[in-house]
Amino acid sequence: MFDDLIDNRAVSGRQKLIFALCLIVLIIDGMDVQLLAFASPVLLREWHIVKTQLAPALAAALVGMAVGATFGGLTADRLGCRRTLIGAVVSFGLTTLASALVTGVTQLIVLRFLSGIGFGIAVPVAMALVSEWSPRRLRGQLVLLMSIGTMLGGTLGGVLAAWLIPALGWRSLFYVSGGVTVVAAVLGVIYLPESLAFLKRQARESEARAWLERVIGGEIGPLRASAERSTPDASVAGAGARLLSPANLRVNVGLWTAFFTLSYAAYAYVSWTPTMLVGAGFNLRSAIASTSIYTFAAVLGVLTSGVMLPRMGSRSLLVIAIVVTGVATVAFPYLLAGGVTMPLQVKAAMFFAGLGGGMSQSTIYALAATAYPATYRATALGTCVGISRVGGIVSTSSGGVLLEASGANGVVYFGVLAVMLTIGLIGLVAMNRHTVRTGAVSRRVSA
Repeated sequence: MFDDLIDNRAVSGRQKLIFALCLIVLIIDGMDVQLLAFASPVLLREWHIVKTQLAPALAAALVGMAVGATFGGLTADRLGCRRTLIGAVVSFGLTTLASALVTGVTQLIVLRFLSGIGFGIAVPVAMALVSEWSPRRLRGQLVLLMSIGTMLGGTLGGVLAAWLIPALGWRSLFYVSGGVTVVAAVLGVIYLPESLAFLKRQARESEARAWLERVIGGEIGPLRASAERSTPDASVAGAGARLLSPANLRVNVGLWTAFFTLSYAAYAYVSWTPTMLVGAGFNLRSAIASTSIYTFAAVLGVLTSGVMLPRMGSRSLLVIAIVVTGVATVAFPYLLAGGVTMPLQVKAAMFFAGLGGGMSQSTIYALAATAYPATYRATALGTCVGISRVGGIVSTSSGGVLLEASGANGVVYFGVLAVMLTIGLIGLVAMNRHTVRTGAVSRRVSA
């Protein structure tokens, strides 16, 4: 019933504001995640420590994100998306501010872990909230476009760091980012609505009706929520059990496998490719420039997916994206065998790897958002994001070992990435749920 009320009206200004605020949260999230990486060169000199001493602090945010994403969705289904999202934003805002006051690595590790929990909670809950308040015809595209937030945040963080750190020191970066985050939390308190599915489960009909009237505009009649609450799917206590039900077996296995493997490949490209290219004979500036091509192409990939999703459906688009990334990945060892004599070809391969990577990383969120019902969508998305973060952690941890075993052309390194992409592709093909091509309307179907 809620979907029908939202679907049968034009998108309101308040719905656009919900999308904008949740996108801003993800942009800030992406910026905050990168802060320590930008500050580390100055911090290493100031504290007179080596990189290995700072490494646990850099990894702590990723570990926290995995924990937060896994349990944040379940918390949102129990307590409501609005309360959970605002709490997460306040949490990582305050811990980011506190990080500006640390005097040692141990303090930094603890605070970055706590910040990471907030980061991890914010991503799936923001996506679930946007998904629930979006008409079905736009749901997949809007969730897909939200995935660009973390990429934009990382870029914005780099610009901010380049300006603030030389002028005011590394601590200023945490002060500014933490302050902006707290402001975003205040805006969320003022403008973000509650999850309608949550209010329905709580039998808070008058509050649900008030939010609907406020967001979509105009008066609506009484909601026939009692019949919907009587269905087994309405018990919040069973959100985890419903996610793990036999009916979801194939979609869970396929999605979780794809989230892990695609994240593994994406983190490998971003984290270890500069080191690999330097080992192949490229100078540092050229290696960094090539990696920047990957991130730029990834943004283009997100935008391309937004255009193609209504025409192709999410699963078909994902298959194409993975194939594009896979072909570029397989090409790298052959290109690097020539050393620095093929720089343009290497950059071209990096572009297509990033294009496919951006398409796949964004489209899989659209697929996940439309594959599960609203009653436990936040739990499902949180689990997917948590598994994605685990893939990133494993990739970051294992990349150095793979490079050591690869030689100058990275054959083992890229071979493992190709295997991971193939496994993800198999998982997606084995799924029995996807979005269909209906001119932009997404629904759950069986293969």
